[in-house]
Amino acid sequence: SKFFALAPAGQDYFKQSSTRLHYIAAKVIQMTLDIMQDPWTVVQEISALGLRHVGYGIPTELFGPFVTACIQVISSVTQDETALEAFRWSLGLISKMLVETINEGSTIVMKAINVNSKRMLKKAISCAPRGKRAQWLLLVQVGTQSISPLKWSLESGVLAAAKTIIADLLTIRADRERYYYGMEDLFTRHPDVVELLCNEGQLIYDLLDGLVWRSRTTTEGMRRANYYVKYLLIDKEGRFAKGLHAIAQTKDPKVMQHPAVNLVSDTLWTGIVRWQFIVAKAWFVLSLGAFMTGQALLPKSRWKFDFWARCIIFAVRVFVYLTTMLRLLATSMRDIVQAYRRRDLTWFRGIGVPTFLLDAYQAGTMFLGILLLIMCAFEPYFYCASSPDFPTEECPESADTIWMYSMWTMWAMLTHWLLMMELSVFSTGLSSFVLVCVYVMSEIFRFFVALIFVLFTFASAITVLEHTYTDMQQVLPTVVALFAITVRIFEDDYRDFQEDDMLLLMVFLFLVASAILLLNVLIAQLNCSYVYVYQNMVGFARLKRAEVICQTLSEDALAAKYSRFVDTLGLDNRLEFNQGDVGLAGGLAIEESASVQQVNSDPIIRFGGSCSAEMQWPEEGLDEDEDEEGNESMNRFERLERLVEKAMKKLVSAKATGKGRVKNGSSGMGSSSGPSGLSTDVSGQSGNEHNSESGED
Repeated sequence: SKFFALAPAGQDYFKQSSTRLHYIAAKVIQMTLDIMQDPWTVVQEISALGLRHVGYGIPTELFGPFVTACIQVISSVTQDETALEAFRWSLGLISKMLVETINEGSTIVMKAINVNSKRMLKKAISCAPRGKRAQWLLLVQVGTQSISPLKWSLESGVLAAAKTIIADLLTIRADRERYYYGMEDLFTRHPDVVELLCNEGQLIYDLLDGLVWRSRTTTEGMRRANYYVKYLLIDKEGRFAKGLHAIAQTKDPKVMQHPAVNLVSDTLWTGIVRWQFIVAKAWFVLSLGAFMTGQALLPKSRWKFDFWARCIIFAVRVFVYLTTMLRLLATSMRDIVQAYRRRDLTWFRGIGVPTFLLDAYQAGTMFLGILLLIMCAFEPYFYCASSPDFPTEECPESADTIWMYSMWTMWAMLTHWLLMMELSVFSTGLSSFVLVCVYVMSEIFRFFVALIFVLFTFASAITVLEHTYTDMQQVLPTVVALFAITVRIFEDDYRDFQEDDMLLLMVFLFLVASAILLLNVLIAQLNCSYVYVYQNMVGFARLKRAEVICQTLSEDALAAKYSRFVDTLGLDNRLEFNQGDVGLAGGLAIEESASVQQVNSDPIIRFGGSCSAEMQWPEEGLDEDEDEEGNESMNRFERLERLVEKAMKKLVSAKATGKGRVKNGSSGMGSSSGPSGLSTDVSGQSGNEHNSESGED
């Protein structure tokens, strides 16, 4: 209250709750003590705090009244002059350091960001030397502490300024000697820029669009394009970058279909991941073949009682237990232990579940390993090990386990085949189809929930009804009968119910609710779901492939191989923009269809004059078709269309008025009928309309 009395303007900057303000006051007092005990550390903290105040836009004029208010409060609780003098000196020193930091860090770029003005930001950037333009947008340094204007604008929600910064950094400018492009500076300063922008919606598209250059000219329907995706492939240490993983985590199929992301994904898949994926899944395919041979093929063939067939069956089953079962269980246990050590858990009702088990494939592999372990415990060949006819599964010792073994084998076989759907990533089309099927399964699940409710509702009602039909005397048999009626496999006929009118009425009502209502609702839901997924199914398929790519390349064993693969891409070679025009390094050059993207002008902004890096770029100004926040207003074509429409309305109105006056004049209604009179009236009306339209404009 003392501070607000001394500086009423401070109320506009201290809008937090009272508890938060008390916390700030306590931190101020603690800092005055810490600077005496550990001055080096506190100086660093003060510099960082001052840079944050630059982002907050705090005027330095408020620090004097704040220090005075703090001293007055301390004076009211103690009369110790030594303590007061120490507090006054310490707080004054902190205040001077903060003011100096704010003055040094309050660049014109940060001031423009604080007011979220695109026009002011572009004006501020235009003052930067062309060689330091990117640094002005990415770094404000005071002593050993620094702040990034881009990151600050993202954290403070000033997205218009952030969009302007990204667009400026990723605009290629050139003079006669060199090209200027902020891609390298952006990813060097913010290696996690993709992760930052993925959380900000549309800004990720601005980043990805800025990484693409397309030639204005075409040759035989093809256009040259340079994709500067170096830092989507590798980080500054040469390892696999995390950008693709961050994009995959958004689960946004539209981002995955961006041409830059497509190029990165396809390059990694065809270059290194596809072969590694084949090698990793080869054992799984071999395991399924062995599993089929030992469970579904030889045991059901006419040779199943032959000695050689029994030997093969036993050997194949042991092979499955020693390879597939042990491998799956060992891998699952290793991943579980690592998840608990890293605390990578998802909590359900106070129970921590390893996050990797939320993935259907990972959970399926663990489930298959458990099923194989149960099968091994019930294996008939092991029970018949002491039989004189060994190897065999038919002996008195195994008689009680045959059925249990067959049941667990059935579930293991089903799970094994379902896990094979992971191989669909080899084909984008096939993967899209699989994902569509998986997506619509949720609608089928909801349908069965509703159907079960309807079944038990009518089954309970029919059971309490006194009737003579024997198959509907109890709840469960009635549920089975009604379900059979729904799927049209019921053996009896409705004429069997004719003696019980109420029973027949209830069955008809059930048919209306299930066969007519629920089934048609299911069809409508499946149709809507398919339309939605079909629009983005390629993106969903690419999301699945991106997850496989990230999972494969995250293995440390592939680091050296991945480094050799990146070397073959030639990312350090400078790419041509046009024939003989050698440009920038850090990208991949491709030829794409001219219909992919329409390019009406050269994406590179070229300037003449001096080529000194210390010179400023000529000011580009604010696009006249954009407002302060960077939103597009009416473009030139729309304005021209409106002007043409207004002119046509004037012409039609003038003709209609002229015809009316000629008609009225000829009928002798008191109006002038001469040509001069008509001309005067029409021109006068046209002039009035012109004036009114000009006023509207």
